[in-house]
Amino acid sequence: MKKITLLLTLVLLASMVLAACAVPAAPVPAEPPAEAEAPDEAMHAALEDGTITIAWIPKALNNPVFEIGEVGAKAKAAELTEAGPYKVVVDYMGSVASDMTEQAAVMADAVTKGVDAIGVSCNDPDGCIDPINDAVDLGIEVMTWDSDSPDSERFTYLGVDNYEGGLAAGEMLVNVMGEEGQVALLTGVPGAFNLEERIRGFKDYVADYPGIEIVATAVSNDDINLGVQVVEETMQAYPDLDGWFFVGLWPLFADRGSMPLWDEAAQGGEMKTIVFDTLPLELDYLKDGYVQGLVGQKYWGWGYDTVQMIYDKIVEGVEYDGFTNSGMDLVDECNVDVMAEMWEKQDFTIELPPLCSEGEAAVPEGEMHAALEDGTIVIAWIPKALNNPVFEIGEVGARTKAAELTDAGPYKVVVDYMGSVASDMTEQAAIMADAVTKGVDAIGVSCNDPDGCIDPINDAVDLGIEVMTWDSDSPDSERFTYLGVDNYEGGLAAGEMLVNVMGEEGQVALLTGVPGAFNLEERIRGFKDYVADYPGIEIVATAVSNDDINLGVQVVEETMQAYPDLDGWFFVGLWPLFADRGSMPLWDEAAQGGEMKTIVFDTLPLELDYLKDGYVQGLVGQKYWGWGYDTVQMIYDKIVEGVEYDGFTNSGMDLVDECNVDVMAEMWEKQDFTIELPPLCQ
Repeated sequence: MKKITLLLTLVLLASMVLAACAVPAAPVPAEPPAEAEAPDEAMHAALEDGTITIAWIPKALNNPVFEIGEVGAKAKAAELTEAGPYKVVVDYMGSVASDMTEQAAVMADAVTKGVDAIGVSCNDPDGCIDPINDAVDLGIEVMTWDSDSPDSERFTYLGVDNYEGGLAAGEMLVNVMGEEGQVALLTGVPGAFNLEERIRGFKDYVADYPGIEIVATAVSNDDINLGVQVVEETMQAYPDLDGWFFVGLWPLFADRGSMPLWDEAAQGGEMKTIVFDTLPLELDYLKDGYVQGLVGQKYWGWGYDTVQMIYDKIVEGVEYDGFTNSGMDLVDECNVDVMAEMWEKQDFTIELPPLCSEGEAAVPEGEMHAALEDGTIVIAWIPKALNNPVFEIGEVGARTKAAELTDAGPYKVVVDYMGSVASDMTEQAAIMADAVTKGVDAIGVSCNDPDGCIDPINDAVDLGIEVMTWDSDSPDSERFTYLGVDNYEGGLAAGEMLVNVMGEEGQVALLTGVPGAFNLEERIRGFKDYVADYPGIEIVATAVSNDDINLGVQVVEETMQAYPDLDGWFFVGLWPLFADRGSMPLWDEAAQGGEMKTIVFDTLPLELDYLKDGYVQGLVGQKYWGWGYDTVQMIYDKIVEGVEYDGFTNSGMDLVDECNVDVMAEMWEKQDFTIELPPLCQ
């Protein structure tokens, strides 16, 4: 896989921005219509004067990448204003340099000016909490873009999955550099959530290659000149450096030749560089051989999509998941010319070809997918095990969607529900091989083990079978997407819920399923990361159920026996709750006595009953119906329409406690999951 080069100078980029800013003014409506009401039948306060004012706040005004987003924001505002009935105004506000204190002051100024909404790229996730929450408390809608503040009350975060972007950057660097060598990182403002997630993903990927040593992390503070300086200082300190990961493109905005040591090593071919973003100047660097790979964000969309989402939130009452994936583009020498064409034409709907390492696209444009030749699409829907009732709900969803698509035509869609009785990777691999032998057209699978799934998935893909994962991923396989909750965020949420009800001290135990299952490990990682901030909380045991109901009952009771003063549980899945009431007398007694608190993943009706009866204090819910329903739709769209998906498709999650459990129960009773779920008690 080979990669990246520069395209355009800063002057040309600025001229593009200025040219794009020429958006014609649109007529302003005299007054909003009476029928434009929020779903609760009360007009949003922002609509009363017929104008929606949005403060669009970047991390700094001295970074040209944010100017592209500004153009997008103002273009969307002009479109919405022209369409009516409301005038939409974008107020581009920010400090000159990246500084959290100054950004907080800018946000306070926006509130004072009386804006209706704020879209902000946070310099620091913690530093943004109070400014965001202060605005929300005053009825101002706030969302984040590019860089998040996940613990604030923003209604969503729009951006790439930066962790996946870091993984992708790691893979690109290993592909071009090899599995050994010294590597340095260049970052911006330390602590910025988006940058830290990229670094975490990168480090997690290269951790599998013990021959790669990360020798330095240079800090630019989002400053172009400082970026040049620290790159050169690092090159001086490590003259035999084999690779760089520029977590942002700061020094590439400087004049060519500003980094002579980096230039010489890059042009000599002995050093490889992967860079975030896909701006024209980076494309030139790639074409000229200085850079080998780019991980691209949708910076135009930071503005364009943010304004649309805020408008929909205020005008239509649309609700969003906590994370809205903007997608990302991966660019190397095999597709750099197409990305350059997108910039030249300002048309980002052009399909980006695959990377050099990915070969030809599975479905060439204009050619019928082989699965459609006989008029029937057969999908193997494979859970981790057949003995877990939660997967039966997904099966019903899968068959429901298959029936809908068949009725609509022109293709017949068949779901083949296949699996082993118990959770076992060896058996699951055999099931997947059986599906291939049967000649299915696609596979949707919940992986028992992320590594164990790699070969079965890749073998199927090599034969032209479309494969996606759901519920539990195999991120290093060639599956085309993973559909599920952000399990790490689910674990964080579970940790927060437990601390809220248990307090900041006590002994805690975890119950997991099959060790190594990616979804379960991510939940545990998120939970542990959250409670790590509370030194008074001690995780004393992790009980393993192997996704088996009876074993789950057994290990919970054994743990209760070993730790009779246990203060809290995090059930990473609900396995033992499927057993008859009274099967866990020690847990029952402690739970009913009130001295022990339990948080559980999933929001099935039986769990809602446990919550109502006081045994459980909080639930983190997945969209299990959608595991089947959405998987079948996505596979159909992939095969029939050639739709491309990001590596991760967020299904969203529900958080339930005593304040909203009755509404969740109503959803189940009516089988209507479009009902709005009220907030938690805290």
